[in-house]
Amino acid sequence: MLSVIHVESAFRKYAVSLAGARGYMQVMPFWVTLIGREDHNLFHLRTNLRYGCTILRHYLDIEKGDLFRALGRYNGALGKAEYPNRVLAAWRGTFGYDDRVR
Repeated sequence: MLSVIHVESAFRKYAVSLAGARGYMQVMPFWVTLIGREDHNLFHLRTNLRYGCTILRHYLDIEKGDLFRALGRYNGALGKAEYPNRVLAAWRGTFGYDDRVR
């Protein structure tokens, strides 16, 4: 999740994308209607993280555990490698994950 936040908002609480996505995990406001309540504030840390994690879990389920494809869906870029590669590079580089060690 840290690498998603790093790529999505650079850890800026009040980040807003050109498309209107909000907060750390750049959650689109329509998700509030779909899975939450209208009084949920997407700039609130816990709310934003809960939504972002729930959304990514949803996409992981749809993609049967394929993180690369789930990340593409999360960003609205399914089939394009740039976003998933950026998240995975942050995961490995910035946060030190080594997927060769199991």
